Amino acid sequence: MSKRKKISFSNTHTTLDEVEYYYVDSEESLNSFFNSSVSLNKISARFIGYSKVEIDDELKTRKHTLDRMCSLEILAAIEAWLRIDYLVRCQNKMRDDFSRKLREIHNKKEDRARLIDDIVSTWKAQHPEHKARLDNLGKALDYRNWLAHGRYWLPKKTPHVHSYDYLSVYTLASDILANMELVESA
Repeated sequence: MSKRKKISFSNTHTTLDEVEYYYVDSEESLNSFFNSSVSLNKISARFIGYSKVEIDDELKTRKHTLDRMCSLEILAAIEAWLRIDYLVRCQNKMRDDFSRKLREIHNKKEDRARLIDDIVSTWKAQHPEHKARLDNLGKALDYRNWLAHGRYWLPKKTPHVHSYDYLSVYTLASDILANMELVESA
């Protein structure tokens, strides 16, 4: 059998702080732009003919879009953190029982392990103390998939996609980072 090549990490995946700064800066910018457009002296040409209600509705729509975009970015980052943890444990041949279980998957699937079916399910089996947070992650990833694939259908698996927002996704990611011992690439 040929020797497997190690995956090289780009180290360009997003951090929670980066998303938070982007979200806060963008929300403040939206508020400033739309609120200055409401004042009589500074109305943007873009909003000529708009009522205050129409401007407020458009601001709400823009904030909702920002919320979804940042939620998607965080959920993609969570996937990156879990996949990096999986690959580092396997490539470095870590000797703890959990890493051995992951290596069994890696021996069959290499870097094509499925996030939920292989990696997350192994986490839940080997670390039952994380089951609730990983179940929440699974539902949030259904939301991520719905966002990433264009939101064109009504989800059956997670009918309450509107129950997710930036804050709930950020809180979930923060909880995972604070409580799960993920190894990082060097």
